[in-house]
Amino acid sequence: MTVDFTSLSWKDRGALGAGVLATILSFFPAYISVSFSGGDALPGMSVSSGASAWHSFATLGILLVIAATALVGFKAFAKDQLPTGVPWNLVIAGVAALGTLLLILRPFTVGGGGFGASVGPGWSAWLLFLAAIALTTFATLQFTESGEKLPAMKLKKDPA
Repeated sequence: MTVDFTSLSWKDRGALGAGVLATILSFFPAYISVSFSGGDALPGMSVSSGASAWHSFATLGILLVIAATALVGFKAFAKDQLPTGVPWNLVIAGVAALGTLLLILRPFTVGGGGFGASVGPGWSAWLLFLAAIALTTFATLQFTESGEKLPAMKLKKDPA
C-alpha cells in the first residue's frame, strides 16, 4: 500500500505534522524546568534540572494527543476500517483539545518554588504547547468543514 501525502487536505497534513512534533517534543527533559540559586545564603550554588512530559497527568495528555494523531492517520489512510456513524472529526477535535488542556495545565501546577527555587514550564513545554494547540486547531477546522453535527441531546421533560 502506497501512501500519498499530497492527496491529504492541508488540515490533515497539518494535524499529522503537529501531532508527530508534539510526540517528539514530549520526550525532551525540559518540559518542566527546575532551577535553584543559592543567592546570598549560598553564593555560587546553582542547580538546574528538568523532566519530560511523561509524568503525572501530562502522561494522559500526551497519550490523548498521540491518540488524536493516530485517528487523523486512520481517517486519512484507512477510513473504511473505522466504524460508520461516528462523528470522527468531532472525536478527534475533542480528544486533541483535552490532551492539550492537560499538557498546558501540568507545568503550572507543579508547585515547589520558593527559597531560591524556580519551577515552571521549560523551553520544550512552550514548543509542545504550540504543537498541541496547532493539532487541536487543525482538527477543529476539519470538524467545521466536514459538516458533522454535534450529537443532539434529548432531555426528559419534568412531569411537574
